[in-house]
Amino acid sequence: MTAFTRARMHLGVEIDGAGHHPAAAGRTGADPRALSGVGHHLAMAMAARRGLDFVALPGGGETAALELATRIGPVVSGIDLLPAAPVTDVDDPTAALTAFAATSAGRVGWQPAPPGADQRWDEVARVVERVALRWSAPLRGSATPPLTVLRGDDPAALPVLARWADVVRISAPGLDAAHETRSRVRTAVAAAGRDPDDVAVLLDVEVHLAADRHRARAELARLDAVRPAPASSVRVLGPAGDLADLVGAALRLGAADGITLQPLVLPDDLRRVVDEAVPLLAGRGLLRSGWAGVLRRPGAGRDLVAAGAPWRQRSA
Repeated sequence: MTAFTRARMHLGVEIDGAGHHPAAAGRTGADPRALSGVGHHLAMAMAARRGLDFVALPGGGETAALELATRIGPVVSGIDLLPAAPVTDVDDPTAALTAFAATSAGRVGWQPAPPGADQRWDEVARVVERVALRWSAPLRGSATPPLTVLRGDDPAALPVLARWADVVRISAPGLDAAHETRSRVRTAVAAAGRDPDDVAVLLDVEVHLAADRHRARAELARLDAVRPAPASSVRVLGPAGDLADLVGAALRLGAADGITLQPLVLPDDLRRVVDEAVPLLAGRGLLRSGWAGVLRRPGAGRDLVAAGAPWRQRSA
């Protein structure tokens, strides 16, 4: 593997209604019902495949994320779908996952998560194990199992993701904190007897792109005036070059193996990502396309990020 091949990041997007900002729907004037429907998600996935690796579907609308993925999967090729699936001990998503995998044109995965705020990771572990065992049964022995994508923010999740995760998603206030969380995940995976390089850690990055930082911040201020939304992870507000700089910095610091973009406003931010940021990233050799079986760590270096970088902490 050459240095150029190692110096690359997986890049995907989370499609969440009108955008990650709760006031985005009012800005676009879109029908809330349409934003949770198949047509909207299909259009966003078709746009995202112009340079991105995956689309995460958090669900929560009128149509469950797994159902959405099953309906748009046969149509969208060249990009991979990661629907969320709330689970409990009484739920068994195997049938839905089988239908999804059987019809999808791309690599598939799922994001099992406990419903509600109690974070019953013991239940998640039992369901994930049950799915894994059933997938390995002779009936499905020739099928590629879906990637298991787990959140790594909750320390209680570490034993579960250490055993079962192919991909771990994290949020962090800055790249230093992301590096620390990624290190904890890799340590837990190694302690479970697995190779940490077989588990990719993806950092959530909220993004709102504009011609310059002043305009991006002004637009965010107008959204916050309707409904304030403090950043939940690293946030990039500015031109596409700022996002490209962040991806390069995350790679150099070893803060993540990839990025899950959370556009604050859809479809505007996704359009700017694919039209403006993707060409910049490709030109810098920072994009890593395709799962290669499972997401793998792209060999981050050890360079430090400049102390004054605007993305090191959440934007105020």
